[in-house]
Amino acid sequence: MNSKITIMLFYLAAVSSLYAQILNVSLLHPFFEKLIQLEEKKNGKVSIVHIGDSHVQPDYFTHAIRQPLQQKFGDGGRGFIFPYNLNKHVAARPYHFTSNAAWKICRNNQPHKCDPGTEFGLSGYGFSTKAEQFVLSVKAREDKHKFNTIKIVSPTASLYSLKQKYQLREPFVLEYHQKKPISSISFFPAKKLELYSLNGLVVEKDAPGLIYHNIGVLGSMVSNFNANPLFFEQLPVLMPDLVIVSLGTNESFNDVTAEKYIEQVELFINNTRKLCQNVPVLITTPPISLLSEKRFNTYILEYTNALLKKDNIAIWDLYSFLDRLMGPEKDISAIKITGDDVHYTFDGYVYQGAAFAKDFLNEYEHYKRSRK
Repeated sequence: MNSKITIMLFYLAAVSSLYAQILNVSLLHPFFEKLIQLEEKKNGKVSIVHIGDSHVQPDYFTHAIRQPLQQKFGDGGRGFIFPYNLNKHVAARPYHFTSNAAWKICRNNQPHKCDPGTEFGLSGYGFSTKAEQFVLSVKAREDKHKFNTIKIVSPTASLYSLKQKYQLREPFVLEYHQKKPISSISFFPAKKLELYSLNGLVVEKDAPGLIYHNIGVLGSMVSNFNANPLFFEQLPVLMPDLVIVSLGTNESFNDVTAEKYIEQVELFINNTRKLCQNVPVLITTPPISLLSEKRFNTYILEYTNALLKKDNIAIWDLYSFLDRLMGPEKDISAIKITGDDVHYTFDGYVYQGAAFAKDFLNEYEHYKRSRK
């Protein structure tokens, strides 16, 4: 994947007229200041949290953003991870989870499929077991993904325990740290309960740098996140310096009006800032999708136009970027959309992520030059 992203970035540099540009970019200037300090002092960490739906969960799009940003600012660790692979959902790259117990997984847009008492926290998923005794293990697939710190996030910090000495970071986090990087760790129930829930894990390195968390839920809408306060209560665990939101595709297939979509986006931003005060939020417009008979999904265009009228939200216009790629002939093949007319090929997501990363770094470099 690394060489592919490098090629994409090189190509994008040659066709800069296609860049969507970030609107209302001044709202990101406080975040750019943090990046400048990280770049100059090479000390501490900067955290980006990218939240979305099935376009974000597999980490193709977000990995293509993470890689060039960490190459420039340093690799602070992989960040948020989740055991999707235990229920044959999207593979939990680059970490693999195993357990000797059965775990039930359900999404924040299908709460009726969850066991009573399941809480939708940071992952946007319900993940639970009724087993009285179990072991849940996580292992890095490659040495470069070893970590010094792991944070186990659950509705209550004291739900789980480790064989190693750990700390409870109330109310949600059990944390383990050691100086020598490790590739795997296992944890267990700390007390007897009828139901054990897990909201995700966070892995970090001791090295300074940028952490790029991705949180995606298949089929989810902004309203599904807004309906679950625990998600926002746990968001500060990631210490976000910037929150990126990529949602809207599923709203369009549920006949949500542009007005209602914008209301939910603004509510999401307000909910985020109540607990992560003053954090900048960047919204990406939803990508192009198609309806039956290859008709363009006009809801997506309406959402895009509504977002572009907002002067209090930083926006990266993915829709218009893809529209330019298609050209006046509206060549769908140019944007690499798949046969389901909603998702994109691996190359399509890599191209989108590389475009965002290039645009984002261009704005950052422009800000650095203009502030002197």
